[in-house]
Amino acid sequence: MDRISVRAIIEYQGKYLLVRNAVSDTFWCLPGGGVEVGEDILSALERELIEELGVEPEIGNLLYVHSLKGPDGYGVPSFFFHIKNGSDYLNIDITSTSHGVKELAEFSFKDVSDCILLPSFLKTELKELKQADFNCPTKIRLTELEEPN
Repeated sequence: MDRISVRAIIEYQGKYLLVRNAVSDTFWCLPGGGVEVGEDILSALERELIEELGVEPEIGNLLYVHSLKGPDGYGVPSFFFHIKNGSDYLNIDITSTSHGVKELAEFSFKDVSDCILLPSFLKTELKELKQADFNCPTKIRLTELEEPN
């Protein structure tokens, strides 16, 4: 069964920290992961970023609640938060983390226009968010399941 997930929007000088998962490394996505039973979403985001990247986040605004529409209706939501301390993620050493090496195939600050990014709406909307200094109302998104292309 799918579970609620949390994702981090980490920006530094116009580029975003993106990861490719060890299981499916054909596309880039925002770092994060699943919320454990009984865990609140902010604690889950902090835990996931520390486990995979080894950096404690300064969590900012909730920017998106996103759900994939499946054949049987709506899927489980993902919560996307701005992380305010982007420069702290410049020198990551995943070998010193508890989960980074086994869960991440690759990570890098990237220009989102130069890569396959899922969910794809982020390719256009991240620029708008940055222009608003990540201070805007939360957007609710519902999209069809996407295949990387």
